[in-house]
Amino acid sequence: MGYLTLRARAARLRRENAKKAKAAANKLFPGEKWIKAEDGIYLSPRRAVGKKSNYEHELRDARILRDMGSTIYFVPESSRQEGKKYDAIVNGLQFEFKNAGGNANTLITQFLRSRLQAPNVFINLEASNLTRHEIISALYGARNSVTHTDRKGNIIKGYADSNRFSGGRIILKIRGQDDLIYLNVDNLKIPGQ
Repeated sequence: MGYLTLRARAARLRRENAKKAKAAANKLFPGEKWIKAEDGIYLSPRRAVGKKSNYEHELRDARILRDMGSTIYFVPESSRQEGKKYDAIVNGLQFEFKNAGGNANTLITQFLRSRLQAPNVFINLEASNLTRHEIISALYGARNSVTHTDRKGNIIKGYADSNRFSGGRIILKIRGQDDLIYLNVDNLKIPGQ
């Protein structure tokens, strides 16, 4: 396949992603006056962006996705919303953004938290020393985890008790790798469970 063909396909994909993202944003938040933060990144005026918010980390994550061809809409935040809501619409899909440093337990916790917020999650692991194998193993373990009591008597919720969605995608950004890793949540399930 020639360079021009690949470039044309990438441009078409960007346009399609932009169209899907805008349609979903307008459907889910009718009448919202979206602000263009940067090329391919839009922001609700009801979105916190100050020093006490996570906006700078989320914007960094959005730039990574945008540079790979996505269009992102940061959704409004409201104290009247029940529970924790998702962070953004990416290419028409609801996404939660998570940043995880530390060990596999931190990744597992962040993944399970994301399953209460959105069916899809972007996890930025650039601050983590976990290898690709360790990351996939941790997510596989989290997807198949069951609620149990630890040695100290604490109840540790498993996947079924931490999940509000069927299906979904996981997008990973790993330290030292240029490409993103795309996973299907259901493909991490042990067959027959």
